[in-house]
Amino acid sequence: MQIFLGACLFFIAVILLAYVPGKLLLILLTRTLSWVEDFTLACVLGLVVSALTYWLMALAQQAHIYVLWPLATTGLFFYLHAGKWKSLFGSSEKVTPHNKETMRPSRDRSGLALVGVVALGVAVLAILPQHYTNLTRWADGTMRVHPIPDVFLHIAIANELTHTVPPQSPVFSGHPLTYHYGMDLAVAMFANATGLNTRDLTLRFVPTLFLALSMLNVFCFSRTWLGSGYFAVLAVLLVFFGEDFAFIPGLLLGEKADWSVRYFSAPTVFSLFYTNPILPGVGLLFAGLFCLQRYLRERGGTWLFLSALLFVALMEVKVFAAVQIMCSLGLAAIVYLVLFRNADLFKVAALTAALATPLVLSVFLGNKSGAEIATTFDPGLCVSHMMNVLGLKERFTGVVAFTGIALPIYLVGCLGLRVIGVPAILTAIFRPGQKSGLRFVLALFVVIGVLITLTCRIMPAGWTHAYNNSVWFLAQSKYVAWIFAVEVLQTLYRQVIALGMRSALAATGITAAAVALSVPATVQHFVLESDPCRLYGKALGKELQSYSLETLSVIDFLTKDAQPGDVVLPGDNLLAPTLALTKCRVPLGYFSNAIVALRDYSQRQTAEKEFWKAWRLGKVREDFLREIGIRYVAVDKKSDGTPAKIPPTLSQALENCDFAVFKVQDERNSPEKP
Repeated sequence: MQIFLGACLFFIAVILLAYVPGKLLLILLTRTLSWVEDFTLACVLGLVVSALTYWLMALAQQAHIYVLWPLATTGLFFYLHAGKWKSLFGSSEKVTPHNKETMRPSRDRSGLALVGVVALGVAVLAILPQHYTNLTRWADGTMRVHPIPDVFLHIAIANELTHTVPPQSPVFSGHPLTYHYGMDLAVAMFANATGLNTRDLTLRFVPTLFLALSMLNVFCFSRTWLGSGYFAVLAVLLVFFGEDFAFIPGLLLGEKADWSVRYFSAPTVFSLFYTNPILPGVGLLFAGLFCLQRYLRERGGTWLFLSALLFVALMEVKVFAAVQIMCSLGLAAIVYLVLFRNADLFKVAALTAALATPLVLSVFLGNKSGAEIATTFDPGLCVSHMMNVLGLKERFTGVVAFTGIALPIYLVGCLGLRVIGVPAILTAIFRPGQKSGLRFVLALFVVIGVLITLTCRIMPAGWTHAYNNSVWFLAQSKYVAWIFAVEVLQTLYRQVIALGMRSALAATGITAAAVALSVPATVQHFVLESDPCRLYGKALGKELQSYSLETLSVIDFLTKDAQPGDVVLPGDNLLAPTLALTKCRVPLGYFSNAIVALRDYSQRQTAEKEFWKAWRLGKVREDFLREIGIRYVAVDKKSDGTPAKIPPTLSQALENCDFAVFKVQDERNSPEKP
């Protein structure tokens, strides 16, 4: 019941914080769109504007009055529409050439299919244990948990943004956050406006909103690009559920691990249904492309501004996607200016660069204290991995065999059905047309991503086994490559119709074939992810899938006693719940190695290990507590123990069967020593 009431409150908040501000902006900019385009773009723009407003208010330490923002925009919205509603209910609307087309009933029934695809995506979120059921209560009062580090990181960042802007790192206390946090800013904004907790927003409500909006954005762009609502729905289905050909070696070799991860290293569906900012990033990317599409067709300054605004906003949601589209825009702008004397793309690229400059500078300055990201030339890394897992490394040892056999196998396998769009992509690049600027941009986007992933390794400097972030560029290329692939399927459909086949039969056959070749790896991934025992093992049962009452009593104490931003030094069993269920920071947490410099990480890791080693020997290293600014020490009595002698700087604040919490004396409030 509580979740249902929360969902109703969140729905109202979406209308007031997303649709209404965005619709006001479209009214002020005098943009007229179809109803689905109007609603989708209004929500995206509204989220961007409302999140920026929240950030500015929080920066000025006035976040407590943020509720005035939706009240003001709603009042202005009703004021501007008062005259329209009077005329609507008082008399019939006058038909003009401008609104004649919008008043005509549409024969396109693709909206029902789109609703079905969105519903399918929501159903997947409901099935996966890391989303709707995660961090909810069992009947006995304990709490379900699906312990994925990404979940705890993003909830912790959202918690941080509810009380500190610009945020500090919740997983490395004392350092600024150097990770893009646009997705988590939206969570903090909704939490401030509604009072809903960040775990419900991060795991249930906001992913549902982002999924629906991202699907709608892909649909709006694809419908204009393809000129067909039904093929636009097919594009949405394939972008969000279409994977590669990993199912072929997976079935042949009887592989039990996740095929989409195992063989080609660049899955797309995995990240969309994970707690990852690529989900809203895909929506923002296609929203920007939609505005760019309208600008190149209508040459309006409004569309120029909106496309640049959305591409810049993408930097704070998924920086790799923003870099990729900006590089594509920049190269395309130069080519079209030189070859065709066409400055349209140049204007978009220039305005985007101008708007992005302050953000780029702030990120650059902030990252000076963060992890140094090293880009090294390492061609064939993903191909070599594929050869290893397929047992082909010994067969293709020469350069000719590698580039002539192994590389094509990788590209075809990794792209999957998207490979049918490769000729169109290459044609768009090598035979650009004067009026095909957008096609040139999209083709460059795809090719740039493939080249970066196949030739570069991008990871924090000094780490040998860190995650290779260059894979994101290939994954982003694969989302866009579906547009070209569906375009080929649409051409095939027209050819089949010309031969006399019934349209319904042709559409059904092409759709079925596309799905059959694209979703087997997706289905296998969802089956694996929906089994919570995959992380724990069936023999461990419910114990490791829950936070006990003792764990929750520690969290309840910290929630009531700690101030937002206080630093807690937790034992291993308390790290995740501290990040997810309180507004506290920790000295060292998930993904800290990717947020701060290697030297800082190593020093703190060593210091923390020495603290716990001394603690288990019955000693307390007070210098570590003072240096890090730790306010609470929460320990597992069985694994960590408690010191035989508690120093005056510590006082035991809570103890139960499993845990003990010690509060560090605040020197500012301590009695003055003689």
